[in-house]
Amino acid sequence: MGDHLKNTREWIIHSANKGEEVEVEKTHFFAGTNDEDQEQFLFTKEELTNPKELAKAMKVKIPLYVPIINWIKSYSKDDLVGDVLSAITVATMLVPQGLAYGVLATLPAIYGLYSGWLPLVIYSFMGSCKQLAVGPEALLSVLLGSILNGMSEDQVGTDAGRISVAHTLALLVGIVSFLFGVCQFGFLGGILSRWVLSGFINAVALIIAISQLDALLGVVPGSHSGHHPGPYQKFWDTITNLNDADKATVIMSAGCCAFLVGMRFFKQLLIKKFGWKNAKYIPEILLTVIITILVTWLFGLQKDVDKATGQQIGSGIKILLDVDGGFPTPDFPSFKTSIVQELLPQAFLIVIVGFVEATAVSKGLATKHNYQISSNRELVAFGTANILGSIFGSYPVFASIPRTSIQDMAGSRTCLSGFITSCLLLVTCVFLTSLFKYLPYCAMASIIFVAAFGLIEVHEAKFLWKTRSWGDLIQFTIALLSTFILEVELGILISVGMCIFLVLKHSASPHVYSVLGRVPGTNRFKDVAKFPEAEPIEGILLIRIDEVLYFANIGQFKQLLSEIERMMDKSSSVTGSGSTPLQSIIINVVNIPEMDASALLTIEEMVEAYHKRSVKVAFVQVSEKIKDSFKKSGLYDIVTPQYLFDSNYEAVTFLEQNINQSLHSSRQVNLNMPINSEFNGDDDDSISPSQKPLRNQQFINEYNDEDVGGGGAILNDNLKLEDDSDPDSDDFISK
Repeated sequence: MGDHLKNTREWIIHSANKGEEVEVEKTHFFAGTNDEDQEQFLFTKEELTNPKELAKAMKVKIPLYVPIINWIKSYSKDDLVGDVLSAITVATMLVPQGLAYGVLATLPAIYGLYSGWLPLVIYSFMGSCKQLAVGPEALLSVLLGSILNGMSEDQVGTDAGRISVAHTLALLVGIVSFLFGVCQFGFLGGILSRWVLSGFINAVALIIAISQLDALLGVVPGSHSGHHPGPYQKFWDTITNLNDADKATVIMSAGCCAFLVGMRFFKQLLIKKFGWKNAKYIPEILLTVIITILVTWLFGLQKDVDKATGQQIGSGIKILLDVDGGFPTPDFPSFKTSIVQELLPQAFLIVIVGFVEATAVSKGLATKHNYQISSNRELVAFGTANILGSIFGSYPVFASIPRTSIQDMAGSRTCLSGFITSCLLLVTCVFLTSLFKYLPYCAMASIIFVAAFGLIEVHEAKFLWKTRSWGDLIQFTIALLSTFILEVELGILISVGMCIFLVLKHSASPHVYSVLGRVPGTNRFKDVAKFPEAEPIEGILLIRIDEVLYFANIGQFKQLLSEIERMMDKSSSVTGSGSTPLQSIIINVVNIPEMDASALLTIEEMVEAYHKRSVKVAFVQVSEKIKDSFKKSGLYDIVTPQYLFDSNYEAVTFLEQNINQSLHSSRQVNLNMPINSEFNGDDDDSISPSQKPLRNQQFINEYNDEDVGGGGAILNDNLKLEDDSDPDSDDFISK
């Protein structure tokens, strides 16, 4: 192997290693490229104008987006038993959590329950994840509270104003989610890397925990703080005013937290040591609510109420007082232009965060229970749930990870469990809200506080440190600190922006290719950066594209080809070896499912530029879809079918023959071997292995015909090439 080829190899290996310094999850910004389905949601013009076609299309499309139509036909008694048990279990958890999350969202507590009613009904009809628990949860509740706190007093100065804005935001979230699903944006479920999402969730968990300190200690919110302080400021204000803490509140809070945490360990003990599997159904959250209500009522621990103002005053435990329950009155959300403009960016962020969370848990459940989910249809289901929910008192909701886990463990079999849960919740809203009059705020704060600490994932940071994954650790830290120190919305924006930047950087990075060389003595071609024995081919650059080519990376690919060519020419001139200059480029596109217009036009310009310099350009393993794009763009006619091959071996053999003809200034090739054995009926064994490539070349030269695909088409039909039968061959692996 010439010195210039060695130098080129070193540069290629250096480039490959350089491109691998930052490892990022592979995510492409093509609608539907990594989604489970490619169904079209909208009807075609033909379907809309032809009643029969429309009826056929509706029979196919409606069950896709309303799955209950299909699975209800095979619903069994066993399914009903599992769904009822899981629904009751989840309802006992959702009622107290809903009240607490309503307060966390800075809304009247009842709106936490309303948010868990109609969205659950809608998802049970349209959702594809059988165990997913939809409704209010800590992350989106604190995000909503942060958004409301950041708005002007004239918009959210009253409860009515905050409720109106929350409903408008739910409507916008629903519209955005619905449109994302229709437009096949299901790939957004993978837009946030695990470490960025983990850093964000850890920060939100800390913010949630700190936000409950004043309620846990009985400190009057805002009495020593500025307007809506950040978490660090609120923590400092609470600590410096511990003298104002109410003793009864502190004792009850400590008792609630100890009971909630202790019950988790106690249930594990009952299950593992005593084998009582039903211990997992013990509703410790509901027990906490019942016990604290009874203790407060029996011992009169609540604060006094000022009859004139209705405010709770003096020492004692602050309670929920009268909850305005009843059936939620339908009311279409306000759609004022000024409010919509302010909330629309927040709606996009909520959809991304909520959907990422929901996708993570739903795909895990689908794998566990062996069924398929569709990310696009999930977006449509969440969108519809939020749109209709906003009319009936709901704020933005997606999935609750803790309740989903409980619902799965409790034996949920279908989405009907969510419908049953919603019915139990509605009964509570209409008939049972008076029972929560003496529910202490500190009890709800304890529920939220313990749930928040359950979201903290210290082990992930430890894992990153242990594995010395500094790049991922930096992502984790940036997401955590930006969310905790700055506003939650800004933290989301930074986290999403960082992931988009990393994805684009990875997509546009130089490492989108592999330069292949021939393994001596074989017909196999390997990546020269990974296999030292593979030798670059004299006069030919064989390159395999390993990623989709599109607008973001096609420029880098073009630059790489120029850089490799420059290195080859430079090395040749320095060594004075007289080695063959670059005469042919072979591009293997087996790993490319599609190209966008930018990539096609750039490749067309590259091919024309190489042709002007008498450099041949061939393509290997071109799919029918790519070939069709070549034809539509005109690239097919520029390349010509003669230079489209089915394997690396065919392309290299053909182009090496052209190089030999060029070097000897002759169109005749002295094969120095019998080449007509096939036509004379001689057995193929009469030709030695060393003669086969040249014999094959004769077939290519004599039977090259555009009508049959040119190049290696005839050869592929009539000959069994060695590299296609070798499991170690690059071509074999590609196929």
